Amino acid sequence: MSLVIHQYAFGDAGTFTVEQENVGEPGPGEVRLRQRAIGVNYIDLAFRSGAIAGNGFPVTIGLEAAGDVEAVGPGVTAFTVGDRVTYTSVPGANAEKRLIRASSLLRLPDGITYEQGAALTAKGLTAGALITKAFPVGKGDVILVHAAAGGVGSLLVRWAKVAGAVVIGTVGSASKIAAAEANGADHVYALDSGEDVVAGIERITNGKGVHAVFDGVGRDTVGLSLRAVAEDGTAALFGGASGQPDLDAELVSGKRITVIRPSLDSMLPGQEQRQSLIDEMFRLVVAGDLGEPAVTTYPLRDVARAHRDLESRRTTGSLVLTV
Repeated sequence: MSLVIHQYAFGDAGTFTVEQENVGEPGPGEVRLRQRAIGVNYIDLAFRSGAIAGNGFPVTIGLEAAGDVEAVGPGVTAFTVGDRVTYTSVPGANAEKRLIRASSLLRLPDGITYEQGAALTAKGLTAGALITKAFPVGKGDVILVHAAAGGVGSLLVRWAKVAGAVVIGTVGSASKIAAAEANGADHVYALDSGEDVVAGIERITNGKGVHAVFDGVGRDTVGLSLRAVAEDGTAALFGGASGQPDLDAELVSGKRITVIRPSLDSMLPGQEQRQSLIDEMFRLVVAGDLGEPAVTTYPLRDVARAHRDLESRRTTGSLVLTV
């Protein structure tokens, strides 16, 4: 039997049900995965609430995890029993065991824990693709990173510093300033302070604005993002933690900028590209260049508490369910 988290209705964190189920043998092209750690991300809140519709009940949400291959189905040659793997963007992760397509898996390198794998796969691929493909960050670039104490934001800040950029970060509250500074941000603004962030950025950049802004917050920050970016700069709007941005209401007239809405699939369409980038990210983790990832763990049975903590925005770093 395998522990699984089901929902029979969309809604708040109280809609989760802890159950047991039998997981069968893998079919052609599949493996059975014994999951050890499961990532919790803002997009999970949208799946849980029904903002992103599921395909009938019961629903098991969650998009990424790390674990061991327990059995392989016919035709699977890339993985064998016992291989350590990770994955992202495959619904149904909130379970002890699951069946999954082998083509969805990435190898988890030695020296990386399951918790790090579950915490960093989606966030690492997202951060790495943003600063190598959406806007290739280089030495001397000045960039703005929102949620600079969060999961993706922390990696963006640290990775950009490795590339030689000057990083301006924002955080939701003053209590998170120290975390963003520890990530390496050169300047940090708390959005609840009432300070004029755009004026501060203009002082830092001598009135020019930033070369690029990376905005995973969405509706609450898009106006700031578009005002802060320089002429011919790039605004990468990659998430909507506060809701999807209304670009029609916020676009700045008379200012020539590039606004992009990148997705992981558009930036990294193939598994070979993803494996190459995740290998580089984990190499930087092992080398210490990305710091010690901040991971808060909860037992899988406590998924409701993890969701409530995430919704409160009092958390920093990554949240992981352990099995």
